[in-house]
Amino acid sequence: MSFPRVSVAVVAIAALIAAGCGSSDDEEQSGPPRVRVATIGVSGAAAMVLGVSKGIFTEAGLDVQVVPAEAPAVVPSVVGGQAEIGFLNAPAVLLARSNGVPVTVVSNTSSNPADPAANFIQLQVAADSPIKTPKDLEGRTIAVDTLYQLPHVSIRNALQASGVDVAKVKFTELPFASMADALRTGKVDATNPAEPFVALGLAGGARNLLSDSVGQTATMPQSVFLASEKYVASNRATIDKFRTALTKACEYAQAHPDELRAVLPTYTKVPAALAGQIKLPVYTTAADEAGWQQWADILTGQQIAKKKIDLDGAYLR
Repeated sequence: MSFPRVSVAVVAIAALIAAGCGSSDDEEQSGPPRVRVATIGVSGAAAMVLGVSKGIFTEAGLDVQVVPAEAPAVVPSVVGGQAEIGFLNAPAVLLARSNGVPVTVVSNTSSNPADPAANFIQLQVAADSPIKTPKDLEGRTIAVDTLYQLPHVSIRNALQASGVDVAKVKFTELPFASMADALRTGKVDATNPAEPFVALGLAGGARNLLSDSVGQTATMPQSVFLASEKYVASNRATIDKFRTALTKACEYAQAHPDELRAVLPTYTKVPAALAGQIKLPVYTTAADEAGWQQWADILTGQQIAKKKIDLDGAYLR
């Protein structure tokens, strides 16, 4: 089965032509380097946001600014110079690179919990839906936030691992924030939200049917931070400071879950009352070669990537 290749990568190439790729360490700066981070309002970014609020990045000598963004805009933002770093996901970055977009992952920031039921991305159906098993999704429509990014790629993999003929499933794009209403009104048969929208869906009467992490291993990177290759080459000292601070932020987030949950309403749409209920990823900057290779194999196996993905330069070691 073939897929259209109109993705964030295509938009990013246009952005590359239209704009530069940010400043370099060699430029004169007053004060610490400014690092704008294009950030999607999901729980995967929470460790970084908490780290900013706790002054961890300031202590590292950086002026980190959290800039709200939608998933399709992240790659164009970092390539076009509107942001120095972006928050996205591993398969989206690999797919962009396979389309010739010069971006690289500067750090992982989350992985899956051991229990799939605790995963922060879940496929949901209405409470009274006749869909009882993943196989029942054949011939149905599933809403994903962006085609060919993490929730879409991972749920395809999970469905295949559950014996579903994915060629018989239709996927349509819908913002996370619109999924609960679309499911409730019957616009779609199922949705695939990431937290905090999993909790919002459950609060609105949905039920979880399948975890996106089914068919994955714990070594696979999930949420990541990326930058343009040009920015990394010209600003390696800044990138190294960011990586060091992010590791501390992830460690702090894992050790202080209550503080992490408290920061969620500050940059996501999750109400404070639900912040204590959402599923959280494992916040870690660790990710191994095998996990990256698994994503590359999934992208080529699903024929989403046009050609074999070269991992050389895809992420900083």
